[in-house]
Amino acid sequence: MSGDALTMLRLGFDGPRLIELARRRRLPARDVDLGYVVHCALGELFGAEAPKPFAITREQGRVVEVLAYSPHTRDALHTTAQTFADPSLYDGLCHWASFAGKPMPEHFTAGQRLGFTVKVCPTVRPAKPGLHQESEAPEVDAFLAACRKVGPEVKVDRETVYREWFLGEIARRGGATVEHVALERFQLERLTRRHQGADRKSESRDRPAASFHGTLTVTDPALFRATLARGLGRHRAFGFGMLLLRPLTPR
Repeated sequence: MSGDALTMLRLGFDGPRLIELARRRRLPARDVDLGYVVHCALGELFGAEAPKPFAITREQGRVVEVLAYSPHTRDALHTTAQTFADPSLYDGLCHWASFAGKPMPEHFTAGQRLGFTVKVCPTVRPAKPGLHQESEAPEVDAFLAACRKVGPEVKVDRETVYREWFLGEIARRGGATVEHVALERFQLERLTRRHQGADRKSESRDRPAASFHGTLTVTDPALFRATLARGLGRHRAFGFGMLLLRPLTPR
């Protein structure tokens, strides 16, 4: 397999088994962060080869459906799970019969126009603690950062801030220019993370979740493919940042 291979995967997880896994991990019983639980499930099944970025595309009923990018093929990942995963998790957590994968195109074309959707966590890292800002916070909502920058007397438009954040992220990663982007949905989500200390305690904080759709033009095919593989923004291993491509509707 070439070093720049990229596979799109579709996985179906059993909802009740995900809740059981959350209990095993002693995660908060209320306001369960589904992105974190899926992150845990992928880690249990695939270890260091756990796919990311990923996007939760459906969470209704007993099945949680996930799309993900990976440098590994569907068969290679299945073999990893068969070889190393705990039997109690391998059997029943993932619906293996519907586990699917496809190779993404090896080559995009400069000038190619593509539709896209993406869910991101638009946060920034503050240079130093400011007034009314938590000194220990490693990141802050880009909208709140913009409000603090201009002061309470100036009205700041959330959609504009998030759109500029998104455009900046695309510009940093390279490979494409954005023709059009619109904020489709915004909400604060309760994200769970574990500390790296010996006690590995979990902590939950509200973070912005913004879903965009739009149109882009590929400018550098290799860089664009790398951007797909990496994802956008932070928390890419927890359900954010997966750039999903869509065909453009005829004008």
